[in-house]
Amino acid sequence: MTDTSHNALEQATTMSGRPSGFRSLVGYRCIRWERDAAEIELLLTADHTNSLGIVHGGVVMTIMDAAMGHAATWCAIKGNVRLCVTLAMSTNFMTPARGKVIRASARLVGVHNRIATLTGDVSDDRGTLVATGQASFRYATGSERYEGVARASR
Repeated sequence: MTDTSHNALEQATTMSGRPSGFRSLVGYRCIRWERDAAEIELLLTADHTNSLGIVHGGVVMTIMDAAMGHAATWCAIKGNVRLCVTLAMSTNFMTPARGKVIRASARLVGVHNRIATLTGDVSDDRGTLVATGQASFRYATGSERYEGVARASR
């Protein structure tokens, strides 16, 4: 996907051609998606907090994972896709989010033998670093290339 306009990012779909149910449930959106990088944003609600009233760590990890997955799967050919799954992810929590929005930024570090390594961080809209992390993702055959593979029809 080379068009990084707001509308194009909001229309990004899964291999089935439908938006991700989990993405819809959590409520995040992709605000930047380009070669080797992505940014995910989430407007926080009470549904994203834990019993202490702070943003749940799982929410922070979710948008960081989504940002890293996007950074790993940017595709150079419109209509093709790149597929991967998270193998491992480590997260370091720095401080609770205090703003109304959190943003996860991710960067692809490298790919070797269909395994991608990425780094990411999450900050709130006050500029506070909430968490940092790194992850490894495994590509489906052919998806390790920027050209990706043809979208499967269903």
